[in-house]
Amino acid sequence: MLIIGVLIAVIPIAGQMYAKYQEDRMMEEWLNSIDAGELEDIGEVDPEAAYALLQDAFGAESGVGDEDADAANIAGSAVGTGGEGDTDSSGLSGLGNAGAGSADGSRGAGSGGNDGLSGQKVLGIIQIKKIKVNEPIVAGVSKSNLQAGIGHIPGTAMPGQAGNSALAGHRNYAFKKLFSRLDELKAGDEVRITTKKEDLIYKVTETKVVTPDDVSVLKGSKDKSIITLVTCTPKYVASHRLIVTAELTGRVLREP
Repeated sequence: MLIIGVLIAVIPIAGQMYAKYQEDRMMEEWLNSIDAGELEDIGEVDPEAAYALLQDAFGAESGVGDEDADAANIAGSAVGTGGEGDTDSSGLSGLGNAGAGSADGSRGAGSGGNDGLSGQKVLGIIQIKKIKVNEPIVAGVSKSNLQAGIGHIPGTAMPGQAGNSALAGHRNYAFKKLFSRLDELKAGDEVRITTKKEDLIYKVTETKVVTPDDVSVLKGSKDKSIITLVTCTPKYVASHRLIVTAELTGRVLREP
C-alpha cells in the first residue's frame, strides 16, 4: 500500500516533468527552425470581439480542476473549434487557431485536448523570471491554444510591433502555472519575449483590475510598442480581469 501511495503521488509529477521537457524541446526546435513569416499578422479581426471570447473561458474558472471545462467553453463560443455555434455574426469562425491552416480552427492534434505545441502556430516565447514564467505564445484563444501556452488575442499587434499586443493566459490551469502569479508583478519588472530574430525586452508600467467588458485595455499608440497581459482574478472566482501592461525598452538580435 505504501508503494502504491508513493506511485500515485509520483506519477503525476513525473508526467508533468516529462511534458515540460517535451515542450522545452519543441520550443528549442522552433527557435532553430526557419520560418520568416512567423510574426506576420493573421488578417483583419476585431480585437474587441476576440477579447469577448475570454469571458466564457475565464468565467467558468472556479477551481483547479475546472480549467478543462473553462477552456471547453471557449471552444464552443463561435470560434469554430467543433462546438456549438461554428459561425457567428462577428465573423469569428475559426478564430481560435487563427493562422493554423483550416477554416474550423483545427490543425492536427492541436484541435483537441492538451497536446502541447502540436498543431499550434507559435509566435514567440514569453519569459518572466520573477514569477517563473517560460511559456510559448501561440496564435489564438481557443481551448487548445490556452492549454498549450499564452494566447495572442487576434486583431492586436504582434509582439515587437507598434501598438498593443494583448496576450491572455489561464490563472490556475491544473498542469501549468501560466499566469498564476501575475499579480506579483510591479512597475519596473522585466518581461522578455523571444522570437526567432530577436529578444524583446519590456518593463512593466502598470497593473490594474478591470471588469470583463472593459475593452479599453486593448487600446494602443502607434508611437509605442506595448504588451498587455490578461488573466482572470480573483483566483477560482474570475469575476474580473487582472491587467499588466509593459512597454518595449530594448531589442537584442539573436545570433543566426
